[in-house]
Amino acid sequence: MKRIISACLEQTQKFESLEEFEAYQNSLDRKHIKYKIVDKQEQPGHSVSIKIIRSYNDYPVGNYMD
Repeated sequence: MKRIISACLEQTQKFESLEEFEAYQNSLDRKHIKYKIVDKQEQPGHSVSIKIIRSYNDYPVGNYMD
């Protein structure tokens, strides 16, 4: 039987505005989702692009966030 020891998602996301990004970040904090923003770039036209590592469901994150 397999068992998941730790799990995380690595994502690249683009937001249309800084406010939209901040709302997303606040929702992660409110839901107590562990995350680490690896890279954040403001794009022309006020959009924001991020690379994020975040927990997956309720699995432990291991050393992914170190």
